[in-house]
Amino acid sequence: MIRIIITIISAISLVLVISCSKEVTEPDNTITARSTTISNLPADTGKTGHFTFFRLSDSSFVALADSNTTNWDLGFSGTTIIVNSGVRGPGQGAAIVLRQTDFNSVTEAPESGWATETQVAPPAIPTGSDNGWYHYDGATMIITPIAGVTLVIRTADGKYAKMQIISYYKDAPQLIDPNGQTRMYTFRYVYQPNGTKKFQ
Repeated sequence: MIRIIITIISAISLVLVISCSKEVTEPDNTITARSTTISNLPADTGKTGHFTFFRLSDSSFVALADSNTTNWDLGFSGTTIIVNSGVRGPGQGAAIVLRQTDFNSVTEAPESGWATETQVAPPAIPTGSDNGWYHYDGATMIITPIAGVTLVIRTADGKYAKMQIISYYKDAPQLIDPNGQTRMYTFRYVYQPNGTKKFQ
């Protein structure tokens, strides 16, 4: 009888030890967001119809062969920018176009309003003059980023970033030559690696 009681107590103790040893993973809020500027990212300069795939976490290019993986967050082709989700990829990617906002004043990703790649066209970040991030001047044939537009991005693995397009022309010239090299993005972004929506 005593041996049975000891066995029962030992079993209960083992269950308690197992239960107490389970760890709950929570975002590490001590890791701060970091700001990065990318210059002259080529966005299908050869007009092949392919995207240039880019990963925000380490500012790296991803091979076209990995287009059906979660290795990339954004794809660039001409004026089109896609995120890794839906018909474009297996990731959790999504985007919000915030208008009339100061980039530095966007301190947190919104709770709602996210668009994903539910179909090839239109993409999550709208294309066309004044629909998304850029304005096209038919008279001068110049493409310029719309002032006050901030793109908020959910990455393929569910992290968050905010991005501002600075230029669509090589070397981001102050005075744009309509005959200059296009499809060469300069942009800045803030990426939050700790899993929260805060950019500060």
